[in-house]
Amino acid sequence: MKKRTKIILISIGVFFLLVIAGGVSFFLTIKFKYKPVPFNLENAPQEIIDIKEDLYPKLVDNTFDWEDMADFVVFSQYVADNSFVVLELVKDWDEIVWFNVSDEDDMWFFIEDDSLTVEIGSNPPENYGIIINLNFETMVRIIKQDVTPQKAFQRGTLTFEGKLNDVLKVNQIVETAAATIMGTYTPPVEITNNIIISADERSLYTENGLTLFPYIQVNLKEGQYGEPHVSTPSHGKVLIVNDKGEIVYELEDSAHSVHKFIDSSTVAMGGQEGFMELWNYKTGDVELLGVPGGHHDFEYNPETDTFMVLEYVFSSETWDGINILYDKLGEYTRDGELIWEWDGRTEFPFDSTQYTSLGLNLTFRGGVDWMHANSFVWDKQNEVIYLNVRNLDMIVKINYTTKDIIWEAGRLGDFAMYNKDDQLVDSIYHSPHGLERIGENRFMIFDNDLYNISNPDSMSLEGSQGYSRFLEFEIDEEHYTMRELWSWVIDNQTYYFPESGGDADRLPDGNTIGVFGNKALVLNEKSPTFITEVTQDGEKAWELTINGVNITYFWIQMVERFYEQPLVQINEKILNLTASELYLNLTAWNNYKIDAKLVGTLSVMVDKNIVYENDFSFLPQWQPSIMEISLNSIKSNAKKINLILENEDGIQTIIEIYNVGWTTGNTVLVTVIPVVGSSLIVTLVILERKKKLISQKIRRKS
Repeated sequence: MKKRTKIILISIGVFFLLVIAGGVSFFLTIKFKYKPVPFNLENAPQEIIDIKEDLYPKLVDNTFDWEDMADFVVFSQYVADNSFVVLELVKDWDEIVWFNVSDEDDMWFFIEDDSLTVEIGSNPPENYGIIINLNFETMVRIIKQDVTPQKAFQRGTLTFEGKLNDVLKVNQIVETAAATIMGTYTPPVEITNNIIISADERSLYTENGLTLFPYIQVNLKEGQYGEPHVSTPSHGKVLIVNDKGEIVYELEDSAHSVHKFIDSSTVAMGGQEGFMELWNYKTGDVELLGVPGGHHDFEYNPETDTFMVLEYVFSSETWDGINILYDKLGEYTRDGELIWEWDGRTEFPFDSTQYTSLGLNLTFRGGVDWMHANSFVWDKQNEVIYLNVRNLDMIVKINYTTKDIIWEAGRLGDFAMYNKDDQLVDSIYHSPHGLERIGENRFMIFDNDLYNISNPDSMSLEGSQGYSRFLEFEIDEEHYTMRELWSWVIDNQTYYFPESGGDADRLPDGNTIGVFGNKALVLNEKSPTFITEVTQDGEKAWELTINGVNITYFWIQMVERFYEQPLVQINEKILNLTASELYLNLTAWNNYKIDAKLVGTLSVMVDKNIVYENDFSFLPQWQPSIMEISLNSIKSNAKKINLILENEDGIQTIIEIYNVGWTTGNTVLVTVIPVVGSSLIVTLVILERKKKLISQKIRRKS
């Protein structure tokens, strides 16, 4: 029989949770985060002071165990009986909370008659309103404020169900008790002087861009008995910096690793289990969704307002006595309803020959890591998905409707692969991350260069040597070939990021930005993190270096560049006020990158009157939207002509086409702005043809 004990609510609390009430899931906007304040023990009896002095060093030294719970009960009950914060929280509140501690006794808390009573035993209550699942290690880490409840939840070491307001109150009670025994609320140490601009060639990049990235601390401690360093992920947040490296927006206490814009000011956050959130970086509001956070990647469909998430799933089948770990894709509504699923267990069955093809036996989360998919492209227009299966160096094309695999391309796939020298190779990428589609059959990826057969030094994670790179390639589905088109690599082992993360994004001006992360998280090595932007010619245009400080280093998986207004480039302008004619050829991009078409509006304003307005589509992933405007009714006495580009969110970019305040002495103005980037070569052909037609028309009129 387990001992029944009275105890104050201990360790658990969540800022994020799935609220289940009446069978319907809800989400909430959280506009503040509770900062726990310790209860003043100045008038506490000596017994309470002695308990605190005994338990505090045990918590710090990691020697606190379940046998110490009796003393912790006494201490916590004193806080509950005397803390004004706790007394206010339990007033007029009746609830039963069940803590399912997986490796120790169960605990349940009875809140009634303006007081809190907690019991421990082997038979949990039947009529509980809140259930929280965790192990004792997680409980202790939360008590000692070594990990926030948020991070425990996001990492999957804590799960729960319950009413939102009640769980938030539970959180405050727990945090108050924890802060009291630890002495004070200690916010994470701020390290802000380690972000430096290490390259800044302003003529080579589009200015006024903002760069968003997760900023997760990894603390390295010396290993015992000559062993390597041990890494411990710590405090995390989200930073947005300008091109000077200045922090302009910041979200505290966030452990998400993947961030993607769903509109001009809202960032979807996920990738570290738990549940997804939305952050409005302008207002600071954080909104909890019912969508699983998944791992590594997710995509958003603005047309259906749904999220597709990459998730782990174990199979009952085993290999070498270990269960096989698969990946699946799930499409969810905002409140967490699953409406579509692709399951690797049925659609991509385990193949032991392929799994052992590199002579490796990879495990992850205690399972045979068969796929380790880490990124995907959701081509919504063509209803297909491209899934990057890292452990097989393979990209799998999936039919969204039938869920069938259309083809497999990579080291073990159906396609012949050619490097940039047109040589047939086993694969053009190795353990890659961050797959993105940037055009018709054209893709970007971050090639980690791990387990590269042609580079023996890369075949072991520990001590691996190689060269990570940005890589652009093209797929020819008719001839079943995959060909390297462009890559950027630096001959410096500092930029080698073999195992975890990495990103490569093509920008509107043709540059590529990505992240070369550090080796602290997995390899326990001290190294900086680089966010690097390069031109098509391979010149380094801009770079942010994040150095470690003392034992703290920083892990960044992905990076997002965005702008606060849409971008427009006028490729050609012909203005003939005498003939009342205006011709524009231009290219437009939305202010943020998303893998979907979005509606934009293009207008021409003459003086204060709109004389032209037309909707168009911003193309996915910053592919260029090329347009022409040809008007023959412009007033000959016009004072000012503006071009207005507006996105769905009402964000405008206004370009001055003509102003009577300046003149060239001629009523015919022709301007051709150079086109940047190989992705816009087709524009030159269009411009040249149109320019000839307009010139002929002007000559005929004259």
